[in-house]
Formats: sequence, structure tokens, C-alpha cells
Amino acid sequence: MRRAHHIDERNYDKEAKNLIKDLAPTELYKLYEIVCEQQKKRQSAERYKELSAVQKAIEKTKGIDYSFLKNILEGYKSNMAQEAHGGDLIRNNNPKKKKS
Repeated sequence: MRRAHHIDERNYDKEAKNLIKDLAPTELYKLYEIVCEQQKKRQSAERYKELSAVQKAIEKTKGIDYSFLKNILEGYKSNMAQEAHGGDLIRNNNPKKKKS
């Protein structure tokens, strides 16, 4: 039995631009992070085209920090940010000692 081939005539780039046109830059960064996480999962070809169109549209948006997008995509190179604790941010962790 033969299957009918689905002809996809959607304009993914136009849909992605319409999706992100009213978003603030912080919302764009969050959406970019969500898109990158979803692309790692298994999905259909149509879903992959949708996600990649949104990713390209965000990357082409004016006023977006590309280095921040790259950090979201690739992750930070050091694990200092992952292993930081609350006390590490304080300049001098040691309590002051009495001088004798």
C-alpha cells in the first residue's frame, strides 16, 4: 500500500517572525533556550522545521546579544557557574579575627 505524500506549503520563516515580533528581549532569550532544549529531543520533520525557523528568526533579530545566544546554545565553558554556592559570592568568607 502506498502512502500519500504530504505537500508542505507553510512559510515557516514568516510564521516565526510573526511569533516573535512583539516579544521583549528577555522573552526572546527564554524562547531561544526553550527552542534549543526542544531541538535536542526527537520530533517530526514538521516540528523540526518550526523550531529551526524560530531559532533563525531570533538570531536575525536586531538588538539581540549573539554571544549570549551562543552561551545558551553551547553552554558555559567553565563549570564555575554550575558549582557556585551562595557563600562563594561573598568577597571575604572568613569571619574577622581579633588582633592580639
